[in-house]
Amino acid sequence: MRTSLLICILCVSVFGCSKPVKTPDLPIPAVDSSSATDSSATADSSAAADPSAMSMSMPMPKDPASIVFKDNVESNVKLPQSVSELEFVDTNGRRIAMKDFQGDQNVVLVFTEGFNKMLCPFCKTQTSRLIANYDKFKQLDTEILVVYPGATEHLDEFIESAKTHDKEQVDDVPFPIVLDQDFKAVDFFEIRSKLAHPSTYIINKSGKVILAYVGADMTADRPSVKAMLAKLQAAESGTP
Repeated sequence: MRTSLLICILCVSVFGCSKPVKTPDLPIPAVDSSSATDSSATADSSAAADPSAMSMSMPMPKDPASIVFKDNVESNVKLPQSVSELEFVDTNGRRIAMKDFQGDQNVVLVFTEGFNKMLCPFCKTQTSRLIANYDKFKQLDTEILVVYPGATEHLDEFIESAKTHDKEQVDDVPFPIVLDQDFKAVDFFEIRSKLAHPSTYIINKSGKVILAYVGADMTADRPSVKAMLAKLQAAESGTP
């Protein structure tokens, strides 16, 4: 309307027109819904291409008690032939060699995600539940090693948080927290992510890996304590 009025004024003042000039109605371009971009669809497709992007976009749990890990798991990656050559250093500087457990103890080897802009709440909760149930693992002649990959600036914060379970604080972590600052163990298992995918390996007394489970980053996609104990009990009884 304003455009027509302006053209009319210009026509009268410049050309001496006595009649308003009617401007043609311009067609409004139709929107092709098939070509419209859906930001949520774009986000979903990019997340599907990158599992870590998908997991980072998921809401973080406010209450650790609400986290539910998997009770029924089977290996989802190829089982390593041997881990006997792996060595770690714990938070006290003590060397821990996997071969030292052979013939004596089973080992539950749990890789956390370290610190990547934040501490993974699922890693803290998983470690907390392992601490709370440590006696059950000891009854099955099993040691737990929790691996913290990458830089250690936030290691103390991780440990302090993991020591709290159901609002109760324990004084010490009863099993070794071991370091993988140079990612040698991460790369041995081929679980490199931003730092490492959350991964769980159970090794029996003979040094054979009987469970290898690699989960999605920043999710509850990892074995529960119940699932780990079930695998160990099956190994003790000789059940496949």
